[in-house]
Parts: sequence; structure tokens; C-alpha cells
Amino acid sequence: MSLSFRPDPSASCGLPGHTPAAADHSPARAAYVHWPFCQQKCAYCDFISWPGRSRNDMGTYVELLKREIEAVGTWSRLHGLTVPLASVFFGGGTPSLADPADLAAILELLRAQFGLEPDAEITLEANPGTLRPGQLDVLRAAGFNRISFGLQATQDSLLQTLGRIHTYADFLTSVRDARAAGFDRISADLMLGLPGQTLADALESVERVLALGIDHVSYYSLIIEPGTPFAERYLDRPDLLPDEDLERTIYHAVRNRLADAGLLSYEISNAARPGQECRHNLVYWRGELYYGFGVAAHSYLAGIRRGNTDDWRTYSSVWGEAGGTQSRPGVREGAQWPFLALESFEVIDPAEARKECFLLGLRLTQGVAWADYQTRFGVDDDAHKRFAAEFHRLLDRGLIEIDDLGVRLTPLGLDLANQAFSEFV
Repeated sequence: MSLSFRPDPSASCGLPGHTPAAADHSPARAAYVHWPFCQQKCAYCDFISWPGRSRNDMGTYVELLKREIEAVGTWSRLHGLTVPLASVFFGGGTPSLADPADLAAILELLRAQFGLEPDAEITLEANPGTLRPGQLDVLRAAGFNRISFGLQATQDSLLQTLGRIHTYADFLTSVRDARAAGFDRISADLMLGLPGQTLADALESVERVLALGIDHVSYYSLIIEPGTPFAERYLDRPDLLPDEDLERTIYHAVRNRLADAGLLSYEISNAARPGQECRHNLVYWRGELYYGFGVAAHSYLAGIRRGNTDDWRTYSSVWGEAGGTQSRPGVREGAQWPFLALESFEVIDPAEARKECFLLGLRLTQGVAWADYQTRFGVDDDAHKRFAAEFHRLLDRGLIEIDDLGVRLTPLGLDLANQAFSEFV
């Protein structure tokens, strides 16, 4: 595949008029690849996903992705930022709908452009029932070593309410097949606070997952997003959903049961056996840098957080045949090579980065360690003084605890986490 782009070595950050500080120039060691296609849009979903597209569209998208990856890889080398990736995450959408050979080719291109650490975590999000044994063999041979299954619940009636197209039996088969193909690291997503869900339902799902030896569980509370079928059904009928007290009871019961089984919650909604934490998500919560490829993908590079367009026509125009130049239709005014499918950007200056350290880091059970803070921002930067007012308010409300090691949420803070985070927005 030949590319036609005009690299501009002076375009250090892809944002006119911005010269990032030296501290911005640390390399990214993680990459996210977005696969926007799915079989059917779930009733609660507000992610960028396109149901019912053709295999031809998917094949075209793979070629567009490759062009973007090659361009950003060239940019990274021009600026001396290329280091082997420690984690790659294919999310969606439903990446498990892609041809495994295409996924393998994308991963191989990432390896060629950036390199992969020998023990890199390579995750594929998958819907139960979408991968056959032969396909799993191809993925494992290509280097994928972790699968995250979107289970959500083990009761088929709840899965139907959610608009999921798989059954609990599909999940059991998928886990068996993944293990047979050599996938030792398997994660399962569960949703809490669903319409009609009881405490017994949620705990039954946990027990069934634990019985399979799953080593990582994400447990998210349902959020009713505007514009979704769930919003039409439930925004004006909250009585059809578990009330807040029941939802919190379910959350803590799930968290505690997982802990009893050895899956410790390392983040507000994620638990794992020691050593099985999702390294890729830790990149986000620790404020580290990452590449983002594909429609609607976000990246954090050279002091700027960028978001790609979520529009298929724009993305395909920018990276289409002979694409990758600033003169292409759809390239936003001010966008610089290679960030040509740009929809949004935010310059993260040092003050904003310090706030984000707590906004994101407080999601972690260990919170923010003073040593880590000073490693990022300097040994003379005293967070106690800089954020004295914020810490004082949160301490008064019982939302955080502070000691010689760092700051973290209290059990009450877990329930009122958004109130704690709002201090750093």
C-alpha cells in the first residue's frame, strides 16, 4: 500500500501556534484502535457504532486505518517519540466482527511502526458468540493475548431488555473457545442497576463469572444516555429502574463478593486478581500518553488531547485514496499533518495536567501517591499547598482520606465520586 502524504517536520504537535513544553515530549506506550461496526445497536448505547454495515465498508475502513497509523508512525519517528508499545486495545463497536486477518494485519502494522514490548498487553473487545474457534486461533497467533467480553448479565431476560443479541450460553461457549485457543487473560463486563435487576440477579452473575475462573471483571452502573432507546423508555419513568439505594447496595455487594474471591477492585468499577489489572485502562487513569486510531478515537500526545471525527464520510475523505494531505476535503481548518481527521483538541497545560492527575487518579483505589505526583511535576511541587482548598472541602465532607503516602477516596467517596471529581474540573 503506497501513501501520499506530505510530512511537515515542523508540525510538532498538529496545532498551529502551540509549541509544547519539553515535558510534553515523552513517548506514548499505548494505542487504542476503534472499530465502529456492530451487528445491532444496544438500547443503552451512545458510543460511536454503526450497525448493519457491509463487509465492503469494513474492508475500506481497514485501509483507512492503515493510512492513519502509517502517517502517525512517521510523525512519531520524525520527532524521536517512537518506543515499543506496552498495550494495544481494540475497542468499539464490536471489533470481534472484523475479519481476524484484518485485525492481525493492523496489529502487525502497529508492530512495524512503533514496535511492541515482548510482554505487551493486546486486548480485543468481543461480544459473546461472535468468534469461532478458528478465528480465535488466528488472533492468538497474531499476538492478541487478552479478550474482554461484553457479557453485561447472565440472565437472558435482562440481556433482551438491554438489546443484546447474545445469550448466557453464548458467553459460556465463547470463554471455552477462547481458553482453548490459548487466551489466558479474559475479562467480563457486568452492568448494574438494570431495569428489573435484583440484588440476587447481580450476585448470581458474579458467581457464574467467578466459577469460570475469570481474572478481571468490570462492573459498571447503568447510565441513561440522551438519544438512546433507554432514554425514551426510562428518563421519565425512573420508577422502572432500581432506586439509588438499591443500586448502591448492588454495587457494594458485587465489589465485596469479588474481593472475597480474590478479585480486588483497583478502580471504581474494575476488579482483578493481582497482576491481571487492565494495563491499558491504567494508562488513562494515570494520565499517561496514548495514540488513538480510527473514527472517534482520542489520543493524548505532545501535550494535546485530540479527538478524531465521528463522521464516516469525513474520515474516509481525509484518509481515502491518495489521502493524508492537508488539502483533502474534510480536513478541518488548522489541522496539521498527520492529525488530519481532527474534530476536537484540548491543550493540556501544566495547571490542567495537575488537576487531571487527581480527576483521573482518584478513580484508582490507591488514589494518587505523593511520590508519583512529584515524579510528574517536580519534587518542589507541593500538592498539599496547591490544592489545599479542594482537599479541605473534600475532607470536611468525608469523601477523601490523606496520609503520608497520598490521597484516595473513602467508602463514602466511592458513592459520591462525581462530587469529588468536580473539585478538579
